[in-house]
Amino acid sequence: MSRQVNCQEECKDGCILGDQCPHLEYLAKARKFISETSVDKLIEISDSRFLPPEPSQKES
Repeated sequence: MSRQVNCQEECKDGCILGDQCPHLEYLAKARKFISETSVDKLIEISDSRFLPPEPSQKES
């Protein structure tokens, strides 16, 4: 019997299902991204989340 898990709520401190997690594919992609991305780029991505959106340029 498989247990239904709300990952967003129950896995805040790490996956509670371990090897039974249905989202292992995403974990592998996230680990690859982090290992291949420089710390400076990760900080830039993080900082950009808090910047105001760039104004759209309308042609007159």
